Amino acid sequence: MQADQIRRTFLRFFEERGHRVVPSSSLIPADPTLLLTNAGMNQFKPYFLGLEQPPYPRATTAQKVFRAVDIENVGHTARHLTFFEMLGNFSFGDYFKKEACAWAYELVTEGYGVDQDRLWVTVFETDDETIDIWADEVGIPRERIVRRGREDNFWWMHVAGPSGPCSEIFVDRGPEYGPDGGPAVDEERFLEIWNVVFMQNECDEHGNVKGELPKKNIDTGSSLERVAMALQNKATLFETDLLRPLVETAESISGRIYGQDDTTDVSLRILAEHGRACTFLIADGVLPSNEGRGYVLRRMLRKVVTHARRLGVERPIMSDFVERTVDVMGEAYPDLVSNKPFVLQVAGSEEERFGATYRQGIVLFESEVEKAKKESSQALPGSVAFRLHDTHGFPLELTVEVARDAGLLVDTDEFASLMEEQRRRARDAARKGGPVESVLAEVSAVSGPTDFLGYERLSSEGRLLGIVADGSISETAHEGDRIRVVLDRTPFYAEGGGQVGDEGVIRTPGGVIKISDTKPGPGGIIVHEGLVSSGEVRQGEEMEAEVDVPRRQATARSHTATHVLHHTIRQFVGEHARQAGSLV
Repeated sequence: MQADQIRRTFLRFFEERGHRVVPSSSLIPADPTLLLTNAGMNQFKPYFLGLEQPPYPRATTAQKVFRAVDIENVGHTARHLTFFEMLGNFSFGDYFKKEACAWAYELVTEGYGVDQDRLWVTVFETDDETIDIWADEVGIPRERIVRRGREDNFWWMHVAGPSGPCSEIFVDRGPEYGPDGGPAVDEERFLEIWNVVFMQNECDEHGNVKGELPKKNIDTGSSLERVAMALQNKATLFETDLLRPLVETAESISGRIYGQDDTTDVSLRILAEHGRACTFLIADGVLPSNEGRGYVLRRMLRKVVTHARRLGVERPIMSDFVERTVDVMGEAYPDLVSNKPFVLQVAGSEEERFGATYRQGIVLFESEVEKAKKESSQALPGSVAFRLHDTHGFPLELTVEVARDAGLLVDTDEFASLMEEQRRRARDAARKGGPVESVLAEVSAVSGPTDFLGYERLSSEGRLLGIVADGSISETAHEGDRIRVVLDRTPFYAEGGGQVGDEGVIRTPGGVIKISDTKPGPGGIIVHEGLVSSGEVRQGEEMEAEVDVPRRQATARSHTATHVLHHTIRQFVGEHARQAGSLV
């Protein structure tokens, strides 16, 4: 059964049983506690917690999910992915264990055609009720029902939220994949394809149960890729019809053949998996950056470049994987088609940028590897990892990975020490007069974040907490000095979202500062740049801040007009037209 048919069979099965088919939510979650959407239940979390009334009692989805925790495993195992599709059926206080287990068995055996004799089931160690349902009502032999502990059969989000004991279905793939004895013995032979969570508890951020949910709910997660692996009788996820086309793309680009060399296979798998995952992330609006989900994307794009170079490919290749991902999955996810030009632009730009620095960094890396081996050392010095990071943009994780492939460890403790030393020098430079950002960070550490009042008022009173003049923290500033000042609260809008910062005036008992620009600073401070036009100003003085009102109103109108223009362009040109920035 091909992947598209599996997806349709699952959704149709539950739709026929009263479930609303709900579209996949974005990989950028609405939940601020999550980096990326990591489960099918994420979009339904408010319903489980009782915070919102669900518009339907039952739902079913094919959800895009991403699990950054598995980045290091991708390529090295048969079944680890970062991006995959999670098939799910959900009950919001409607049905519970009996129906969930019976329907799971019916779909797997009748819908997918899996022989009942190949099925094993696990349950939470104290859940006698579910054991009886599987054995007495569904018909699974008790010797193929396994009790397992909290680590295996109690599900939580790994952040505070809904949770509960779970029951999993495994398919026996046969003795060629490992020893007999069930999933507790070998999870390569016995492949998990279904996890039904009896969502009845609420956990804190450490996974400790702190109470019961308002209602008992059902949350099923079934990886489409794993189901395809079982139904298509493939040894790995990379041989299914979802990922094999991308592996073929990697083969075509590199001239290598999958299945002939373990080291080559790892690189081909990483190119296929990361190429697909990056395409979906960018299509959903994730952009490369040095923090958060943008860093996850940047890290994977850099791994694509690294593994392409290992296979002897010097040209940019992400466009090949974007095109193939859209070909394979564009019908199920039309946004991939409409956003393809945007994805190609973002991925290509990032790949080109890192490709240039990679060539320089890898020369340093290879010379240090050769040096370490001559000295019979088992590890690269942390100083090498630091230079690769600081000069060539190699994330530590990337250096660790390429070093591992060369048979070496990395002295991560020395790396951490050098990073801390760099931060200490920056702090010292701020005290003595160094880079402005470092100095402002020093001010921020004392002042705390600025309270922004500019949506409610255009003038306010407050206190002048910090002055930076000539690159140093200063107690006073005099007429004619160009300075940056930080206030405890301000009506001045800091440049952001494409709108320039406010201009205006700050008055203290002894002087006047004419503000020419306002920008965000480190630690949540707002930085006011300007000239002392008269008198003298001192740190700690009370002050009155007044925004240039006509200019703010004109700027706000222009900012709104930019959004109107952007919306209009997308209506006429297409959804792929995206605003990457503006200054109005």
